[in-house]
Amino acid sequence: MRIEEAAEYLNMSVVGVRKAASEGRLPSRRTGSGQRIFEQADLDVYLGRPATVKTPPARIEAFYCRVSGSTGQESSLTNQETMLRESATGAVYRVYKDRGSGLRETRAGLDRLLDDAASGHFTVVRVVWRDRLARFGVVWIERYLSVVGVTVEVLREQGEISLAEELMDDFMALLASFSGRFYRLRSKQNQRRLLEDAGARFGSDEQ
Repeated sequence: MRIEEAAEYLNMSVVGVRKAASEGRLPSRRTGSGQRIFEQADLDVYLGRPATVKTPPARIEAFYCRVSGSTGQESSLTNQETMLRESATGAVYRVYKDRGSGLRETRAGLDRLLDDAASGHFTVVRVVWRDRLARFGVVWIERYLSVVGVTVEVLREQGEISLAEELMDDFMALLASFSGRFYRLRSKQNQRRLLEDAGARFGSDEQ
């Protein structure tokens, strides 16, 4: 529990709880963001009560499936879900799916998964391959999930397509996104200025 909750449980001030933790009289741990977290069993010991035996939460799984293309890869989504269901060892809360590049920071399925994880709807996120979560930054997603009490499990280490094929899909997605933004510039003059700035920047890097 957070320090405010611990203070209420102990009938102490937040300042008093922080001091006790800093002096080592009250065990605590810190999250990735530096926030102090306290266990109820430690608080009971501090109060002189018998330590409560905490029952491990039931295993509730969430599946995340992703393909890089928006169309033509429905069979891959289905195969990923099938593999995860066949290897499940707990209740399945929900299957989250996305069609889009793993480079995209905002994905509807992943965003919904993170929100539901924070609400405590499941204890495990399972994916067939680690890069289904993201092409880059998976460690930050895993760290966030661990803070809210959710672990990530990977069924297989290697994807169903080659790294070169996956990177090409991501490159094409980036190119399409850039092209769309470029042609939405209001005038040819703005487009020309953008290209000139890019040329000047790359030219200076080569010198």
